[in-house]
Amino acid sequence: MENKKKRWVYTPHKISVWRSIGYGINDMNGASWGTLVGSYLMFFLTTYGKLSAASVGMLFLIGKFLNAIFSMMAGSISDRLYSTKIGRHFGRRHLLLLVGALLTILFFPMLFMVVPGSFLWYLIAFVMVETANVIIGTSYETLATEMTPNADDRVKMSSIRLFISAFATFSVSALPATLLAILGEGAEAYTISGITFGVIFAICTLITYRSTWEHSPEEVEEFESANGSNEDKENSFMGSLRDYWEMLRNKSAHYMVSIYFMTYFAKDCFSTAFLYYVVFVLGLSQTIGQGITSLSFIGMLVVPVAAFMLIKTKNPKINWSTSFTLIFIVMAGFFVLSMQHTSLGTGSTIITLIVLGVFWQIGRQFLEYTAWQVIPLVPDVDTIVSGKLRTGTFAAVQSFTRQLTGALGSALLGFILQWGGFKEGALHQTATAQNAIMIVLIVVPVISIAIAWWMVARFNLNQKTHKILHDEIDRLQAGGSKDDVDPDTKSLVENLTGYTWDKIWKVSK
Repeated sequence: MENKKKRWVYTPHKISVWRSIGYGINDMNGASWGTLVGSYLMFFLTTYGKLSAASVGMLFLIGKFLNAIFSMMAGSISDRLYSTKIGRHFGRRHLLLLVGALLTILFFPMLFMVVPGSFLWYLIAFVMVETANVIIGTSYETLATEMTPNADDRVKMSSIRLFISAFATFSVSALPATLLAILGEGAEAYTISGITFGVIFAICTLITYRSTWEHSPEEVEEFESANGSNEDKENSFMGSLRDYWEMLRNKSAHYMVSIYFMTYFAKDCFSTAFLYYVVFVLGLSQTIGQGITSLSFIGMLVVPVAAFMLIKTKNPKINWSTSFTLIFIVMAGFFVLSMQHTSLGTGSTIITLIVLGVFWQIGRQFLEYTAWQVIPLVPDVDTIVSGKLRTGTFAAVQSFTRQLTGALGSALLGFILQWGGFKEGALHQTATAQNAIMIVLIVVPVISIAIAWWMVARFNLNQKTHKILHDEIDRLQAGGSKDDVDPDTKSLVENLTGYTWDKIWKVSK
């Protein structure tokens, strides 16, 4: 009775290149925001916002903690929105994209206005932009899973998305670097960049809103009804916590979340400390620091290579190992450069910095590309256990994890800089403050990546194993008996889920 004709938001299409671009362009928002916070927001706030390093660290910690809590609710609410009239009209995922775009265009520019010493102003702006990113990210991360069950289509979509992500990472560094060179090293370059990006990010989210689709309410109801898992759908805090607990008990889910946390925490710590390293350890200008960061355009060249390797091998462990090896080499290089830059001279230091920056961008892009090829596969591992379609719940877990890595990375730098005696607005810093920068830039990332590598070695979800798992879901969904399972499939599913076979399928019953 609601709609005789299916709305566009529930109508599937062929996953073409243009459709994949429409899907992926939202990452101009997501990738840019993470890069922007990591690369120069803290620098802007301590240098031009006149906040102490500890105050900025606390601002980030408060803002991201609040939104991490909100992200726990957002995914579960998104999963349940199809039961509301407005959710059925706009789509449970697409409604959140609209709200997020509106918040972005309103509050993003506020974050880069110069209001010296106003902790409250920057806190409100930061929390609201983070809220927009949580709302957008929670709904966005469900789309690849809901648009198609085909792993190859998902690889196409994610590859184009990550190509766009690489361009976004480049643009948020290139524009300020260009404006700093034209306008001089002042706050104006950052303010103009903030206003520009606020408008662009909102437009990109709206393009994704109109280019994608999701499961219809009828599909969700039919699937979960058939599996006896549609009861108890209250939009409660306890209901959300129960969803998260069930999701994270799944072996593939908690391994992927842990790998994601450790790798992105390492990346965030490095990115947040890098501009401080260039300016206060090496004694170079902000323009050079932003210029080195803008080498992220290399990521656009890396994506096809990373995609080819993954498609050829169907083994993300190879991509991850490539990334981790390059990152370790780069960390060693930055440490040696910090010790030898005075004897090298400015010219040689800049050349060495460029070379290391290129290798860092290659390693970083391999890391990000690989994670986002595997993440869309994880909700299906939960489905074979629970009989539920909880892509929103897992997206919220990922969003929560991303909030946490950003919060801890930025707060860690702020508190360690304060401990090291960093003086906001000062052109030169003490040796202790420089050592504090090096701890966040090198020591913490090396430890985090080493832990992630250990986890990757024990993680077995990939395109090959996912296809076997998804075929088994289709067989069980069609009424196949659990007793008729192929022994190899049974062993694989138990390995991926961490559950014994008797707990597989409708485990919530």
